[in-house]
Amino acid sequence: MQKIIRKKLSVTLCFFHYFCTVLQIKFEKNIEQFGISKRNDKILLAVSGGIDSVVMAHLFFTAKFNAAIAHCNFSLRGKASDNDATFVESFAKSHKAAFHSIRFDTENYARKHKISVEMAARKLRYDWFESIRTQYGYSKIAIAHNKNDSVETFFLNLARGTGIKGLLGITPKTETVIRPLLFASRKQIENHASRHNIAFCTDETNSSNAFSRNRIRNNIITEFEKINPSFLQTMTENMNRISQYCDVLQPLKNKVISEIVDSGNDKLLIDIGKLHQAENERLWLFEILQQYGFGTERIADIHTALDGESGKKFFSKTHVLLKDRKNLIVSPLKSAEFLSVEIGKNTVEIEYPVSLTIEKKENKNVEIEKEQNVAFLNFDKLKFPLLLRKWQAGDSFTPFGMKGRKKLSDYFIDKKLSQFEKDEQYVLLSAEKIVWLVNCRIDNNFRVDENCRTILKITYNHAEKKH
Repeated sequence: MQKIIRKKLSVTLCFFHYFCTVLQIKFEKNIEQFGISKRNDKILLAVSGGIDSVVMAHLFFTAKFNAAIAHCNFSLRGKASDNDATFVESFAKSHKAAFHSIRFDTENYARKHKISVEMAARKLRYDWFESIRTQYGYSKIAIAHNKNDSVETFFLNLARGTGIKGLLGITPKTETVIRPLLFASRKQIENHASRHNIAFCTDETNSSNAFSRNRIRNNIITEFEKINPSFLQTMTENMNRISQYCDVLQPLKNKVISEIVDSGNDKLLIDIGKLHQAENERLWLFEILQQYGFGTERIADIHTALDGESGKKFFSKTHVLLKDRKNLIVSPLKSAEFLSVEIGKNTVEIEYPVSLTIEKKENKNVEIEKEQNVAFLNFDKLKFPLLLRKWQAGDSFTPFGMKGRKKLSDYFIDKKLSQFEKDEQYVLLSAEKIVWLVNCRIDNNFRVDENCRTILKITYNHAEKKH
């Protein structure tokens, strides 16, 4: 009887040992596919302190890789952010690994560059990782994205508007970045941490739906898993097939675009005539322009303007497109180039120079929000296209609730705006009349009143400060 018990216990322990090491085995096999040598390559591990990055670091150290740790403190969660930094530093010391750290003022960077906090954090960390990599001679930067992250990225891109490449999820590697945990689900990572008693930090914001990714993670994907318990694996296989379709279609894409586009002297020339001749011209226009930061709505506006008058300009955050007589001319944006952006009657969103969401509503039981980043305007009094530009000396308007006109320069003094805030102030105009001091106050003449039939609601995204 004792022999039988010992035999069962031995089998159980063997099974448990295998189950505990299966993630390690798959990890090391996956690393081999990246062409990384344990002896020769120095790897920089991006470790936030969360479960994914700590487990990734644990797997690297268990496999005896020559690895160092890099940690970013984004100063977004007060003391919790500082505690994460302290934990990661201690973790690095326990493994006798080199430790690099930095603190960012992420919110200020996002405000200054007019991007979301999520985008600011991404930009800051990847730029810093690359600077550390080159300075200390690391061959690769390892990021702990997993299978769940890749599926969430698929839905994020789908929601925002994307081409076929945006449906591939997260790229396993680039020239300097590797993501060796993409084969593993979040559940597998959690199980590995539990079985090996791996300590990590918990970010309470992961359960908050304030961020787009969290809403997809906590709401959308959980609903799909109710329909298909193997949804993550199914989506991974779907993305792999899309990747294969991409490879098959790439030669066709290259051929069509090469016939339409000519590049040189830091400019891109899109032949409008040849674009018209191509089947599915709007698809090809999207494939050409989305890589230069032009979003779905802006590309739709450009497509509508193809046969319109010359001289019209469209802006992304990085480039300007000029509608010429025979060509669309795309070039890098210089600050001096930006004068104004037109907003048509059917425009629903612009991304540059500020992010605005635009909605037209019937004036029936509409609740007028008292938020300075939202303008409710009398659509019937507006003359299109509206014009968005920076304020200029001599500009004046009638602030909401007042009767007399006031110069913007005087209004800024009253509100004690800093020079930076004044330099970054935009105005929205209708027939050369200011209708909204963006993210601040509307003109009283364009307010919604009892005679207003239609409302134009404009939301300034990434609003940070009240004036």
